[in-house]
Amino acid sequence: MRVLVTGGSGFVGGHVARQLDADGHDVRLLMRRTSDDSNVRDVQYERVLGDLMEPASLTAACVGVEAVVHSAAVLRAVDQDDFMRVNRRGTANLASAAAAAGVQRFLHISSIAAQGPASGREPEPPDTTPHPVSAYGRSKAASEEAALEQRGTMQLTILRPPMIYGPADAGLQAFFWMAQRKLSVRLGDGTNLVDAIYGPDLAEAVSAILNSDLEGVVRYHICDEGGPYTWNDLLAQLQSVAGKRLVIPTLPASVFHGAARCSEWWAQLTGTEPTLDRTRVVEMRQRAWLCDASTLKRDTGWSARRSLNDGMREAMAWYREHGWA
Repeated sequence: MRVLVTGGSGFVGGHVARQLDADGHDVRLLMRRTSDDSNVRDVQYERVLGDLMEPASLTAACVGVEAVVHSAAVLRAVDQDDFMRVNRRGTANLASAAAAAGVQRFLHISSIAAQGPASGREPEPPDTTPHPVSAYGRSKAASEEAALEQRGTMQLTILRPPMIYGPADAGLQAFFWMAQRKLSVRLGDGTNLVDAIYGPDLAEAVSAILNSDLEGVVRYHICDEGGPYTWNDLLAQLQSVAGKRLVIPTLPASVFHGAARCSEWWAQLTGTEPTLDRTRVVEMRQRAWLCDASTLKRDTGWSARRSLNDGMREAMAWYREHGWA
């Protein structure tokens, strides 16, 4: 199957491209002229130039492909409006181009942030009315609706992962970097719950979805089988893979908000992406980000292969090898 992947030069898209190539698919990656391809140099793929905000470039990129995997997104931003501008409009442009080109399958990698946090200690089903709490979550909910405007023209799958971690992830790099220096931080009492998925396991799920006979519109959660985890659980695993006893001060939300403001200010000054922004702090304060992958497993036969401990060890080894930790 010829598959167009967006965000291929990034963390999730890179793992997806690598898995699809390994599984024998004909991979096409949508990249800008300035995209850094170092994350996919071990992947055999066709590079096509394009931009989610330039519809004409997407039309050409979609011609001749059978499936589109949309993983590109703005994850952190200084200007909160950038989330909606890129995530919603970019998805609308891509889905429209895919439908016009006769693409048969469209897999949108969204986020549990689009659905919103669980109200209790059990995951809410994917067809729950979205109730996002952050600017990022609202933009991902809007991106799902943008994709669904093309329902009936192609099969649509919306995949909502929770916290994604693994090799080449810049989002959680700071925690691994600090752990190497015997330090981490905790927001509140650390009892907030979160599910997780290892990046390469997520990529395997994408391939399993494309290889399954699905019809209409399908929504899935994805997570590993060991969760949910408290933040204290995650910090204990981080301490284990670092092989060091960590100093873990408990900080109030106001400190995290202040750090986010400083990170956004520095990003604006340097023209880079903030390491931490306000929308991430809002999400970190929620009591439960929970998923249920049983429907995904039932329909595709997929299941996560790595435990949290194994995944974090592989991630730490990658960070050390590449000088990120």
